[in-house]
Amino acid sequence: MSDRECRGERVCHQGSCMFEEEARAHLVGQLEGTDAAITAGGQQTVTTPPDEADPPAVSPERPMFMGGPLHTGRSPQRGPTATPEVAWTHRTGARVFASPVVGEDGTIYVGSLDRTFNAISPSGELRWRYTGADKFYSTAAIASDGTIVVGNHDGSLVALTRAGQVRWRVDVGAPVDASPVISDEGNIYVTAAGLHAYDLEGNLRFHVAASGGVRSSPVIHPNGLVVFGTSDGRLVAVRTDGDVAWEARTRSSVESGPSVGLHGNLYVGTDRGQVLAFDPDGRQLWAFDTGGDVRATPAIAEDGTIIVGAYDRTLYALSPQGEERWSVRTSGRIRASARIDAEGRIYVGSQDDHLYAISPTGEVLWDRNMGQDIDSSVAFGADGAIYIGVDDGGVYALR
Repeated sequence: MSDRECRGERVCHQGSCMFEEEARAHLVGQLEGTDAAITAGGQQTVTTPPDEADPPAVSPERPMFMGGPLHTGRSPQRGPTATPEVAWTHRTGARVFASPVVGEDGTIYVGSLDRTFNAISPSGELRWRYTGADKFYSTAAIASDGTIVVGNHDGSLVALTRAGQVRWRVDVGAPVDASPVISDEGNIYVTAAGLHAYDLEGNLRFHVAASGGVRSSPVIHPNGLVVFGTSDGRLVAVRTDGDVAWEARTRSSVESGPSVGLHGNLYVGTDRGQVLAFDPDGRQLWAFDTGGDVRATPAIAEDGTIIVGAYDRTLYALSPQGEERWSVRTSGRIRASARIDAEGRIYVGSQDDHLYAISPTGEVLWDRNMGQDIDSSVAFGADGAIYIGVDDGGVYALR
């Protein structure tokens, strides 16, 4: 290979594409082991670096789906170590599929299928409510200036002030059920009829079309790519100027959002029941088979372990090489994406009505019956509380 075959800022080092600083570190022995590329049956397979390799730098948690634009699911906050009690409940009129996000002042923001988007104080009082034209499946994202951006099933993307007033509203032409992501530069990326990019004033920067509705939340890769899955079985990487960098076949519809793990590798689930790994250039590294659809977005632990649930009722922990490290069986399908606290504890809901806390080694620390299915992901408060939406229409604070 040559540097010309490595896209973006990556260079060729010992047959693999790496960022320059990573290659230099490898040469001076800061990374152990080497990458290897082999060809088996006409398809390239790339072995990933050892588990001990340092993960990429991750910014502190930001108020958006999966805790930030990399979708690692990690939080600097700590969740409950023992079975928590319900501190308060805010009732909406329908299922809460979206995940709560917590603003800088502790306000909890979450939408409901009753067409309302709610701002709730840390003590459980309603601060304001915005009513949309249709259901809110989308998890909100909050920009650095406090603007709250959320998608609605009516095909709109809405920007609200901290007081709940509409800053702007744009029509994207298809239901917005996936969660938007906001870059460090303030660009908003959201999927609906493909990928749409907006600035913080609501001006369209570009649109990359895709066939069918897209429900895969985009992820922002450190090398300047925005990556999302499609209903026709593709993983698409788009440069921040709107040009398509690459497409990879997944052989099945993708509703899972991609996540970025060690060395910039991408992980995503498919409706074929697989967790797939790709390198930053779109080459498939491995596939792990589960027993059901994988619609959750994988979480990435600090050591690179991939945590993801499936419709076969199981939460899986996979190594960066695609090997199962452990699994936890529940009594219901797992649609919710897992979150990871500062101590490595994993929190995930199941459609068996239970919220689970699991140790980094796969031990169930506690589980709590919430009464109905849980498709929402946990949000962490600075005081040790966790917030979760439930199919009974409740937003719960647990301490």
